[in-house]
Amino acid sequence: MRTESSRLVKHRDVLIACIAMLVSVLLLTVVQYLELDARFRAEMSTQAKIVGQNSGAALVFDTVPDAQEVLLTLDAAPDVVSAELLRQNGSVLSSYRRKSAEPGWLGRLAGRATVAHDVTVSGARVGRLVVEGDRTSILHDLIKFGAAAACTIGIALLLSSFVSRGLRQRVQAAQERTRYLALHDALTGLPNRASFQERLDEAAQRAVAGAAQQAVMFIDVDNFKQINDLNGHGGGDRVLREVAERLQKLVRPGDVVARIGGDEFAVLLEAPVQPAEAAARVATDIVERVPRPIDFDGENLRVSVSVGIALLPRDARNADDAMQCADAAMYQAKREGKDAFRFFSSALGEEIRRRSSLEADLRVAIGEGQLVLHYQPIFDATGRAVGMEGLMRWRHPQRGWVMPGDFIPLAESTGLIVELGLAGLRRVRADLDEWRRQGWAPPRIALNLASTQFKRETHRQRFLAMLKELGLTPEEIEFELTESTVFEDITSPDSVLESLRSRGFRLAIDDFGTGYSSLSYLRRLKCGKLKIDKAFVRDICTSQEAALLIRSIIDVAHALEMQVVAEGVETEDERAKLLSLDCDLLQGYLMAKPMAPEGVRQLLLG
Repeated sequence: MRTESSRLVKHRDVLIACIAMLVSVLLLTVVQYLELDARFRAEMSTQAKIVGQNSGAALVFDTVPDAQEVLLTLDAAPDVVSAELLRQNGSVLSSYRRKSAEPGWLGRLAGRATVAHDVTVSGARVGRLVVEGDRTSILHDLIKFGAAAACTIGIALLLSSFVSRGLRQRVQAAQERTRYLALHDALTGLPNRASFQERLDEAAQRAVAGAAQQAVMFIDVDNFKQINDLNGHGGGDRVLREVAERLQKLVRPGDVVARIGGDEFAVLLEAPVQPAEAAARVATDIVERVPRPIDFDGENLRVSVSVGIALLPRDARNADDAMQCADAAMYQAKREGKDAFRFFSSALGEEIRRRSSLEADLRVAIGEGQLVLHYQPIFDATGRAVGMEGLMRWRHPQRGWVMPGDFIPLAESTGLIVELGLAGLRRVRADLDEWRRQGWAPPRIALNLASTQFKRETHRQRFLAMLKELGLTPEEIEFELTESTVFEDITSPDSVLESLRSRGFRLAIDDFGTGYSSLSYLRRLKCGKLKIDKAFVRDICTSQEAALLIRSIIDVAHALEMQVVAEGVETEDERAKLLSLDCDLLQGYLMAKPMAPEGVRQLLLG
C-alpha cells in the first residue's frame, strides 16, 4: 500500500513538472512571437520607406515605367508579396506582385501584414506606398525556437529525473530508516514500546470481539543495575542483546517480542491454543533458558528474569490494562524471590485497585498537609538524647493511621517520594519554629532520603532550593541515606552527597548491611555516621556470628572516624551487649518510641 502510494506521488510530481515546463515553453514562445512580429514589421517599414523615397520622381512625373522599375526592387525582399504605389488622389500608379505569391498552409496560418508609407518630395506628400508582407518567416523562426526550447527542457527533465531518482532513493531509504527507528529499539533491533502497544491494541480488539484469546508477558531482568555497575554499560548492553535473541528463539514466528524499557521486555503470544497452558510453557522456557551464562570479555555474566503473565480478555479488555496486569504479576514474582513467573490473579487485581486508591489519597494528603513527622530520639551511652530521627506519618481522615510500610514504598514506585521529601522539609521547619517559640532547642534532627528523590537533576535542584528557601541549617538537620542511595550516587559528577556535604550537612548511612554491604566503600563515602540495621541487632545476644559482625563494623567505622548507631534496640541485654562492643549511639523502643512533636519535647525535657 505504501509502495503504491509512493508511486502515485512520484507520477504526480512528474506530471506537475511536465506541466510547469510546458507552461514555461508556451510563455517563452509567446514572448518570442511578439519580438519576431515587432522585428518583422520594423523591417517591412524600413523597406517601404526606402522604396517610397526612390519612387518620388515617378509620382511627380506620373511615369509608370519608372514606378514599375522601382517596385521590382522588392524582389530582393523575400517576405514582400505585393505592393501598390498610389497617387496623391489614391489611384494606383503601379503595382507589384511576387510570382508564386499564393500562400501555403503555413502561410495561411501565419497571415499577412500590411505597411503603408507616405511618399514626400521636398516635404510635400505626392503619394503613398502600400506594402503587403508574408509572415511565414515568423512562424518558421518560432517553430525553430519552440523546438530548441522543448529539446532543452526535455534534456533538462531527463537530467533532473536521473539526478532526482538517486535523491529520491536516498530520501526514501532515510524515511524507511526513520520509520524503522521510530518503531524499533536501536540496541536490540526489537520492536519498541510504541510498536508493541500498537500490536497489543489490535490483539486486544480481536480478543474482546471473541476472535481469539491472547497472552501478554512482562519480563524484567533481575538485578540488572548491579550488572551495569560491575561490568559497565558494555556488559549491560551485551546482556540486553543476548536476552533479546534468546527470547526471540523461544516464541513462535508470529509472536511479538519487544523491548519496552531499560531492562524490560514484553512478549505477545498471538492467539495461542489454550492460552494459559501455552503461556506457562513459554514462561517456563524463558525462566529456565534465558539465564544461561553470557560471555563478556572472557567473563560469564549470569542473569535471571522475572515474568508476569496476563490473559486477554480474561484479565483485561484493552492494551493498557493488559500491560498493567502483566506488570503487577511480574512484580509479584519479584516479591516472591525473582527468577520465576506468575499469572495475574483477582487478588493482584484487588491489590492494584487498592494501590491506585491509596496513591490517589496520598496525592491529596501531600497537597492538604495530612502528613506529619514523628520523632524517635537517639541516645548516647549515658542515656542522653543527642539527636532525633524524623519519621513520616500519615493520618488519613477515613483510613486512620496508614502504616509507613504501605505508603513509603508506594511513594517511591510512583515518584511521589519527591513531593513527600519536600513535604518532610516543610514539616520539620514548622516543628522547629514551634519548638523555638516554646523556648526549646531540640537536638539535631535526621531525615531519611531515598535514591528516587534525586534520579533527575530537576529533583536535586528542587530539594536543594527548598533547603535554602526554608533556611534549614546543618545545626538543625542531617540526612540519612540507604546504602543503595549512596552507592548509586557516589560516581555521579553532580553527586547529591557532595552537594549536601559542601553545604555543611552531616550524612549517615542508614540500614547498613542490607544493601551492598561493602566495607571498602566506607572510606570513599566520608559519612559521619553509620547505622546498623535492626536485623543484626536482634540476634546480637543469641548469635556469636552476629556479635562478631557488629564488632567488625564498629571497628572499621571507628577507624574511619565514624560514629556507629544501633537501630532497633528493644531489650536491656541488647543495650548492654552493644555498649560492651563500643557502640556509640542507640535507638529503639527500649529507650523511646517515635512520638508526636509535643510528646518528644515532654520526654526530653523530663
